[in-house]
Amino acid sequence: MRRFFGKKNGEFVIIENDELVHLAKVLRKKEGDQIICCSNDEFDYYCQIVSVDKKQCKAKIEKAVKCPALPNKQITLFQALPKKEYLDEIVFKAVELGVTCLQLFVSEFSNTGKINAERINAQILSASKQCERSKLMENKPLIEFDKVPGQFTNFDLVIFANEKEEKKTIFDIKNIEKAEKIAIVVGNEGGFSENEIERLLNEKVFSITLGKRILRCPTAVTTILALTNALTKN
Repeated sequence: MRRFFGKKNGEFVIIENDELVHLAKVLRKKEGDQIICCSNDEFDYYCQIVSVDKKQCKAKIEKAVKCPALPNKQITLFQALPKKEYLDEIVFKAVELGVTCLQLFVSEFSNTGKINAERINAQILSASKQCERSKLMENKPLIEFDKVPGQFTNFDLVIFANEKEEKKTIFDIKNIEKAEKIAIVVGNEGGFSENEIERLLNEKVFSITLGKRILRCPTAVTTILALTNALTKN
């Protein structure tokens, strides 16, 4: 059954804008068709379309089921701003692997200090529909590196993927399964500068290596998120 994001209004979900175009023009859904609607909350709404016009689709909720694909841990990915083609891949992987919040930041080795937030949000929506998440990953405004360490106090655990780390791995983190709010810090294709590494290590972070091979940043993100999910049962 096809899945669409809209706004819940009483016993109905209203679908508009690009989602309406996809529903009506691309997939040619019509009155009486069954669809799953999401309203950026914890539920999948099984609906029947009652009307479709140029402005909106109105779907009546027949039942609400808690979305089984929701993450049960709050994971924030602190990602140093990479090249555009890497960022596209990272956004999709983060959604698929249960990240609840994406915090991009500008590091010394970032090639640009700008992002297209609208494009990222569209990718989050697309990836959420593909992996059947009912609640969208939050995309926070871009910040500078200096503002990153100050946010770590909000987390039970901060994992730093440190290319200079030689010994400790994620398997050395004790009681990782008990952490509810987890921050994961990953560099871009240029890595972190010595000053940035020193600044991060001065905080309460757990520095880990992802192995002897140098990974592309999308591969590093995928690896660390998959390991974190396995160890925390996220």
